[in-house]
Amino acid sequence: MITLKKKFSDSYNFVFNKTVMMRVDLNVPINDGKITDSTRISKIVPTILKLLEQKAKIIIVTHLGRPKGDWNDDFSLSILIKEIESLTKKKVFFFKNNIKSVKRQDINEKFKVNDLVLLENIRFYPEEEKNEEKFVKKLSSFADIFINECFSCSHRAHASISGVPKFLPSFPGKLLENEILNLKNLFLVKNENEGVAVFGGSKISTKIKLIEFYARKFSKVLVGGAMANTILYAKGLNIGTSLHEKRMAQFCDNLIKEFREKILLPIDAIVVDKKFTSSPEVKLIEKIDKNDMIVDIGPQSRMLFYNELLKTNTLLWNGPLGLFERKPFDEGTEYVLGAVRSNKNKNFFSVAGGGDTISILNKVNCFNDFSFVSTGGGAFLEFVQGASMPGLTSLNH
Repeated sequence: MITLKKKFSDSYNFVFNKTVMMRVDLNVPINDGKITDSTRISKIVPTILKLLEQKAKIIIVTHLGRPKGDWNDDFSLSILIKEIESLTKKKVFFFKNNIKSVKRQDINEKFKVNDLVLLENIRFYPEEEKNEEKFVKKLSSFADIFINECFSCSHRAHASISGVPKFLPSFPGKLLENEILNLKNLFLVKNENEGVAVFGGSKISTKIKLIEFYARKFSKVLVGGAMANTILYAKGLNIGTSLHEKRMAQFCDNLIKEFREKILLPIDAIVVDKKFTSSPEVKLIEKIDKNDMIVDIGPQSRMLFYNELLKTNTLLWNGPLGLFERKPFDEGTEYVLGAVRSNKNKNFFSVAGGGDTISILNKVNCFNDFSFVSTGGGAFLEFVQGASMPGLTSLNH
């Protein structure tokens, strides 16, 4: 587990009247040219306002989507400007120029009439993911201080994550610091009778190590979604046409044999046919036939999972338990999430994060029921299993 040696407040002695490069994650969901969830923008506002209090000039560096090193207007950050200005109540200058030909003075000029400068998508540059030193030096030349407010990318050795701290005094941002402080609580569970982890989503291949980690650490691991289908398939059960990863069968077989008493799987399911032409039907897992496709956990499974959450002191949640994007197959996830609100244990600590989890919680109005919701995706999953993260270790140098 990584421990930060610096705090955001430590930066206060350095940022006064200085130019600060702030790496953030504004990779917000966009549909039909509109931002559908601005949570990631609102989360960084306190850090921005605190730095501006210290008379800092702030250069915002972020990514959007996966342009793969190409200058692609479909991933331009221009769509973010109005939302940033609305949430911060500050004026933003969008610096669209290719930064390879930009000098620091060019950026400084913009601060004369603007509060914030937003650079174009950092992933337009192939040097970003390659962590190329020449590019890192160029990026670092624009500022005096570096603030990492991008926990979600801190598991990546990219130029704007772990490269810049080699050349600038660097500090964690308010949000990143808060992420670490909260997620560390998951490691404080010493009694194996405490703690429940809930994992859902489509691919068990991306979370197999995580399931194993928490099966060793927590009392129960609840698995739903297509991830559960793969384990059921590995157990030799018929899952019909349900989404699963056949190549992971042996791994899942070994996993379930070792942690038979700890891993809870659905005992019933909502099924339809592959083309969604049949009416949803509840079936026990043992009764699923070759034409059935599992799309949600069933009522017995919902109650089983719900009751486990009511009993626990510590909860880790990641991913949906069914085909959440398509109604009414979000009902299983929503029902089980209700247990977070209903848990009356005064010591109850709950954390959610990773992938589309934020959107799920917002959709069912459950975001504020959790003690903490991580804005990280892959980084959240890396951190909660104790993996080393370049973006965090670089802050300790």
